[in-house]
Amino acid sequence: MNKDFFNPYTEEIENLVELAKEVEIGDPFDWADVSIDEDEAYRLMAMNILSIDMSKQVAAATIVKLCVENMVLNMRLMQNANKK
Repeated sequence: MNKDFFNPYTEEIENLVELAKEVEIGDPFDWADVSIDEDEAYRLMAMNILSIDMSKQVAAATIVKLCVENMVLNMRLMQNANKK
């Protein structure tokens, strides 16, 4: 695992970013109103995830938490869009 946080362009990080972007293809995110570049956001999160020493169970729990947060955020966005 590479822990060089000053170099966000390592092969390990780029591979993780590429894989994550492929997953997004099925559920694209609208980057228009976000103040961070898509590639920068992916690299930042990839570096963060790779810095955590996780067991399979902790990794699964983290994914579940992120999916729940994403679901709730999407529900809020849909409710707000319906109010307009």
